[in-house]
Amino acid sequence: MVAFKGPRGQRVCDRPPDDVNALLIYGPNAGLVRERARAAVTFAVEDLGDGFRLCELRAKEISDDPARLADELGALSLVGGRRAVWLKEAGDNHASTISTALEIGFGDTLLVIEAGNLTPRSSLRKLFDKAANLAAVPCYDEDQGSLHEYIDEFLAGEKISLGRDALNWLLERLGNDRMQVRSELEKLILYASSDESLAKDGTMRITLETVMEGSGDAGVWSFDLLADAVAGGDLANIDRFLHLAYDEGKQPVAAIRQVAKRFSQLHYVVGLAAGGGSIDKLIASLRPPVFFKNRPAFRAQTEYWSLPRIAQALDILGQAEIDCKTTGMPGEEICARALVRIGAAGRAARGRR
Repeated sequence: MVAFKGPRGQRVCDRPPDDVNALLIYGPNAGLVRERARAAVTFAVEDLGDGFRLCELRAKEISDDPARLADELGALSLVGGRRAVWLKEAGDNHASTISTALEIGFGDTLLVIEAGNLTPRSSLRKLFDKAANLAAVPCYDEDQGSLHEYIDEFLAGEKISLGRDALNWLLERLGNDRMQVRSELEKLILYASSDESLAKDGTMRITLETVMEGSGDAGVWSFDLLADAVAGGDLANIDRFLHLAYDEGKQPVAAIRQVAKRFSQLHYVVGLAAGGGSIDKLIASLRPPVFFKNRPAFRAQTEYWSLPRIAQALDILGQAEIDCKTTGMPGEEICARALVRIGAAGRAARGRR
């Protein structure tokens, strides 16, 4: 049977066709592989805690005992209902054992196999490609559109409303592995549920601030504002954002390093743009990404910070970090003096643009 890709793969896992006895779910997106495998197994047995109807196996177990898989596929349900065998961590070295087990008649039992990334020449893939009663579901890295759709569906099921800026922040910082995404969303829901003010009319409304606090990145947000103020020559706000970061428990060295990261990003973008690269594409390629609300300011900074001035700013920051680490030196004063000095240079450069 041909491989079921994209949305078709999701549908096949959510409701495996009656004529499919076994599913091979594989690919580099381990979180998506696990989620789709769980969906297929749940369709067959409903309760994943039912040890009479569900057998979970690790590939190592069938390596140690090749007959184990066939035995489990041939076993009858003692309590009625359909059975499922969930085989995890399979690879090409298990293809022969799996092929032998599939030759037996195993009735209504559904075999669900999880595997990592398999090449087109994979013996396990070829086994599932050639049989009409077998289905293969590849799970590749997702684009932002499909991930956005997944997050929307997940939050809707939990009766949660997420602000657009909060969603954009999550999409920029989460990976595209569904296991990681789901874990982060579950942590966010647990954190937000402790604040009764977020729940209205039975729907929990989560803001950008809540997302950042729940992810432990509120301090990073303060540092982003500080870096913008320094690079943008906004002297009035440097001291304010610096003290905001201190109030959140951040240390002078951490503030210096965050601002240095901004100037390292500027150095990367300005340097490659000088060779003909697109500034907008270079900014979009930065990892971790520049928060979307900060991008206009970052874009403007690339126009008035030259490479020599960026290098000078990095030298100042490097020396300030060394001084802060010196015993007896006033770290907060050293940090503030360095950031104001760089900010003044940024304001002068902006004025000459």
